[in-house]
Amino acid sequence: MKRKVFVVVLVALFLAGVAMQAFATEGLKDINRATAEDLVLVKGIGQKRAEEIVNFISRRSGIRSMDELVEVKGVGKKVLEELKGRFEVRLKQTDQ
Repeated sequence: MKRKVFVVVLVALFLAGVAMQAFATEGLKDINRATAEDLVLVKGIGQKRAEEIVNFISRRSGIRSMDELVEVKGVGKKVLEELKGRFEVRLKQTDQ
């Protein structure tokens, strides 16, 4: 019995490690490519606000800083911090 419990715990720890590794390698998503479906997964953002964020980014042809998002109605410090935990700004590289 103790051996079975040990094996189950060992397998659970292994799977947790694999899941954390997958999450860590995924990294942050580019906010300039985010969809409303991506954004509603963030705490404090509903469908309407998600659509407003997507439209805001689209009107500007992308943003250069996550801090610009506080200009969207309903995006304050708390929501911005939640967004920064999932997204980042990736600037387009231009050919020289």
